[in-house]
Amino acid sequence: IVNEVSTLRRHLQARHQGEYLKWSAANGFVSMLPNDTKQRRKDAISSSQSVLGRQSSLEGHLVEKGTVVQYSESIFHEATILWLIETDQPIRALQHPAFTKMIEIASRAKNGVKIPSRRQTRQAIIDIFKTRLLDLRKRFSVSTLLI
Repeated sequence: IVNEVSTLRRHLQARHQGEYLKWSAANGFVSMLPNDTKQRRKDAISSSQSVLGRQSSLEGHLVEKGTVVQYSESIFHEATILWLIETDQPIRALQHPAFTKMIEIASRAKNGVKIPSRRQTRQAIIDIFKTRLLDLRKRFSVSTLLI
């Protein structure tokens, strides 16, 4: 048993290089033999110098976020009034515990809130219904031994 990986890699390179390279190619594995890693480092340095010291672009890594409306009491008040009117909700809906819980959860979001689609919402409602129905069946199932 060898406790140093580098020693094992040097041994593989000296004694079993052909077999190792064949295995790594067959398994889609990048060769970690010392000469191969040294060559990759050298290639990386030469390619970075050929770019003439320019920093690489972050364009591919940045993700466009939708614009987040800055919070203010007046904007929130206006949005709640419009929601009540457009969805024909009773005024007391704003004081419902479920509504206030939803608003409290959404207020903790740092980059806005993603509202689930109709399909996702429908599936979630069906899943909740099924789990509650199963819970009810378990509660009301009576053992025949007790009767």
